[in-house]
Amino acid sequence: MIAGRASTDEPATDKRREPTGSLPHLPDWVIARPRLTERVRAGVRGELTVITGPPGAGKTITALAWAANGTGSPQPITCWVACDDSTETVQGFCVSLSRSLAQAGIDVAATLQGPCDTDVQGKDMITAITAALLDAGTPIAVVVDDFPARPGTAPAEVVNHLLRHAGPGFRAVVLSRSDSPLPLHRHRLAGELTEIRADDLAFEDDEIAEVLAQHGVRLTQASQRALRERTGGWPAGIRLAAMSMEKHPDPEAFATRFAGDDQAVVGYLMEEVVDAQPPDVRRLLLSTSVVQRVNTELAGVLAGEAGRAFPDMVRQNAFVVPLGQGWYRYHHMFGEALRLILRHESPGKVPVLHQRAAAWFERSGLLLEAVRQAVQTGDWQCATRMVVDRLAIGLVLGLRPPETLSGLFEGMPEATALRSAEPEPAIVAAAVAARRGDGASCAAAVHHAKRVLRRSPRDAAGLARLCLAAVELCRPGVTAFADPASASGEAAALLRKGPGRLIDDRPELRALALSGQGAAHVWHGELPEAARLFGEALTAAEQAGGDAQMMRCLSDLALTEALLGNVARAAHLANRARRLPDVSASPEGREVAMAHLACAWGDVERWRLEEARIELGRAAQAFNGYADPLSNAIQRLVKARADLCQGRPEHALEDLRAADAIIQRPGWLERRLALVAAEAHVACGEIEAARRDAERAGGRATLESVLALARVEVSSGADGAVSAMLRDALRQSSRAPMDVLVEAWLLDACLCYRNGDRRRGRRSLHRALRLARREEIRRPFAMSRSWLLPVLDQDPEVLHSYHLLLEPLGLAVRTGSAVSPDGHGAAPVEQLSPRELEVLQSVAQLMTTEEIASTLYLSANTVKTHLKSIYRKLAVTRRGEAVRRAQELSLL
Repeated sequence: MIAGRASTDEPATDKRREPTGSLPHLPDWVIARPRLTERVRAGVRGELTVITGPPGAGKTITALAWAANGTGSPQPITCWVACDDSTETVQGFCVSLSRSLAQAGIDVAATLQGPCDTDVQGKDMITAITAALLDAGTPIAVVVDDFPARPGTAPAEVVNHLLRHAGPGFRAVVLSRSDSPLPLHRHRLAGELTEIRADDLAFEDDEIAEVLAQHGVRLTQASQRALRERTGGWPAGIRLAAMSMEKHPDPEAFATRFAGDDQAVVGYLMEEVVDAQPPDVRRLLLSTSVVQRVNTELAGVLAGEAGRAFPDMVRQNAFVVPLGQGWYRYHHMFGEALRLILRHESPGKVPVLHQRAAAWFERSGLLLEAVRQAVQTGDWQCATRMVVDRLAIGLVLGLRPPETLSGLFEGMPEATALRSAEPEPAIVAAAVAARRGDGASCAAAVHHAKRVLRRSPRDAAGLARLCLAAVELCRPGVTAFADPASASGEAAALLRKGPGRLIDDRPELRALALSGQGAAHVWHGELPEAARLFGEALTAAEQAGGDAQMMRCLSDLALTEALLGNVARAAHLANRARRLPDVSASPEGREVAMAHLACAWGDVERWRLEEARIELGRAAQAFNGYADPLSNAIQRLVKARADLCQGRPEHALEDLRAADAIIQRPGWLERRLALVAAEAHVACGEIEAARRDAERAGGRATLESVLALARVEVSSGADGAVSAMLRDALRQSSRAPMDVLVEAWLLDACLCYRNGDRRRGRRSLHRALRLARREEIRRPFAMSRSWLLPVLDQDPEVLHSYHLLLEPLGLAVRTGSAVSPDGHGAAPVEQLSPRELEVLQSVAQLMTTEEIASTLYLSANTVKTHLKSIYRKLAVTRRGEAVRRAQELSLL
C-alpha cells in the first residue's frame, strides 16, 4: 500500500497518544493527507468505518496515519489485526484479536480464565472478548486489515457480533479491497457508518506534486494533469510513475504516455491481483479486458464457463468500477495491464474475443461499441457494413456528437476503401474525408462507391445508396442551396425517399433530407415553403445535437428569410448560427458564410452599409472559393445593392456582370439581378439599357419586374401608365418579398404625390412605412430622400409616427418634440435617447426584458436601467403606462 513520503513525518511511536496494540510501523516516506485523517477521526466517533479500495490505494497507510498522528480529541485505544491464513476460522481470528487487545492492556485471558489459543471454542472466545471490551470502560477501535469480502467468513462473523454486543465503546475500522459482508445498510441508516472509497483515496494535484518532489521530479501542470487522468489518481500508480521518472531523460513525455502497460505497473498488478486469483477468475479477467464495459451476459459470451464467476468477481475486486444498470468497467490502468498480459500469454485469442464482442454488441443494438470491436480486429468490411446497415453514416460525418464514429475509421487503409468489391468501405471512407474537409479523398471514395453500386441492381443495396447520398450532401463545398439537378440535388431527392422508420430514427439524416427539399423550393422560387422546410430541418438538427448541422440549417434558413425580406428574423437566426462553437476548420464551418451573407443582406436593407461591407468580407473569407453557383450569385447581388446605396452604380454593374457569368441560377434570382441592374442603369442615365433589364426581369409578370419597369418609365417621365400598372401588380402580389413590397408601395406613394393625389400618396406611404417598420427596412427611404424630405416636412404626423425608423436616415425631427395629429404641440416630454426609444418600441411589442436584451445585444441589467430612465422621463411607473404615454405623444 503506497501513499508517499514526506520529510516532515516522524516515527509512528512518537505521536501515539493512547495505548495501542500491535500497530504496524508507519513508513517515514508517508505524505500527510489531513483530509483523510480527519475523515477517519470523525468516523471512529461512530460504530463502523469502512475503507475500501484496490491494492495500492493507500488503505493501510490511511488507517496508520490516523492511528499514529491523531490530534484534537483523545483517540480510542487502537488495536490492529491483519487477516491472513491464520484468521480464516473464528478461533484463529479471535486469537489474533486477543493478542492485539492484550498488547493494548486489555486482558481477554483473565475473562476467559485460561490462555487464548485455538483449543478454546470459537463461541467461548467471542463471549470472552465481548466481556473484556465491555469491562474496559474506554473506547476501543479495532482496525481489521485485508478484511475478506466473502460472506460467512470468520472476521465478518466476529466483527458483526462485536458491533451488536460489545457496547457503545467499541469501534471497528475495516480495510477491504471491496465491500465487506457486514450489514452496511443497517449502519448507514443509523448514521453510524463512515465510508472512504477508492475515489476518496485517490491522490489530488497537490499530493501528486509532493510525491513527485520526493523523487526529484517536477512536471508542468498539463503533464501532471495528464498523469492524474491516466492513473485515476491511484497512489501506487503515481508512486511507480515517480520512481520511473526519477531517472528518465524526459519526464514530461513519460507522464503523458504512462499507462497500465508500463512494466512496473504490470509487474505490481500481476503479483498483487491477477496471479492471486483462482484460475477461472483469472481467465474471466483477461477475457473481459478487451471491452470498455462489461455485464454478466457479455462476460459469459467472452469467458464461457468462467463467466459464471462474474457476479462474485465484481463484488470482490476493487479494480472493477460499477457504471450502473448492470454494467462495469475496469480501472483504467488495471484494464490496460490485463490487455497486455492477454496479448503476451494468448495473442491468438485476442481477435477471437474482439469478434465475439462485436457480434454481441451488434445483436444488442450497441453500434458504437460493436464498430469499435470490429475495428480493433482490423475487420473493416464488418465495421463499415454495420454503419451502413444501421444508417449510422451521420455518426461518421460528425452530425450527431458525442456519438461520433469518424475517429474509429481514421486508420482504415486507403487500399481497403478503394479496392473493395463492396461499397461500404468506400462510403465510410468518403464520410471520414468529408468530415476532415479532404475534398480530393472524398471525391475518390465517392467515385469508387458509385462504380461498385452501378454493378448492383437498382432495388439492391438501398441502404448503401442512402448513406452515399448523405455523404454527397456533406461533401466539402456543398451547401443546401445547391442545384437540385446537381449530384447533391439528386442525393437529397434519394434521401427523401428513404425508409420512413429508419430516417425517423436518424434525425441527422432527416435534417439533410428536409434541407434538400428546401433547396429544391429555393431554386424554384418558392421561398416561403423553403423557409418552412429549413425550419423543420433545424428542429431535426437540434434533436440530433450536432453543432455543424445546426449551423448549416440556421444559416440556410437565415438567408432564405433575408431573401423574403424578413431581415429581423434573418438577423436573429444568423446570430444564433454565429454563436455556435467555431467549426470553421471543417467543411461544415463554411456554412457560417451563409449566415454572414444573410447579415449583409439585412444590413443593406437597414442602411448599415459599413456593417454590410464587413459581413460580405467575412462571407467571402468563409466560402474560401467553395461557394456554390446560387450562393455566389447572391453574394454578387448583395454587393451590387450595397454599391448602389453608396452611389456607385458603375461598381454595381460590374458585380452584376460577374453574376451574369454564373450560368446556373434560378429564374427568381435572374429577376432580382435584373431589378438591381435596371436600377443601376437608371442611376447612370442609361434608360434604354435599364428598359432592357426590366424586360429581361419579366416585364409585367411579377411585382419585381413591374417595379423595375416602373422605375425606368418614371425616370423617362411616363408617370400615368406606370401608376396603373404598379397598382395592378400590388393588388396581385401579396406574397412578394417584404423589401420588394416596401419599394413598390413607396414608388406608388411617390407617383401619387407627383400627380397631386396626396390622400392616396399618404395612404401608400403609410403602407410602405408600416411594412418597413416591422423589419427595420430603411434602404428604399434612404434612396428616396429627394422627394421624401419635402413630403415629411409637410406631414409631421407621419414623421412622428415612424421617427424610430426614419431618424437614422436624417429624416426625423428632434426626438421628443412630438406633434399631435392636428398639428398642435402635445404635452412636453424630456428627450429620450435613441437607445431608450428602441427599448420602448420593444416594450410596445410585449417583449420581456430578456428578449429585449437579446434583440438589442444588451445585458438585462442595462435594459432595466433604460426602463427606469424611460419611466422617469415619461412620468409613469409601469410598462403599459409608458406605452400609452408614448402613443399619446406620437413617440410610437
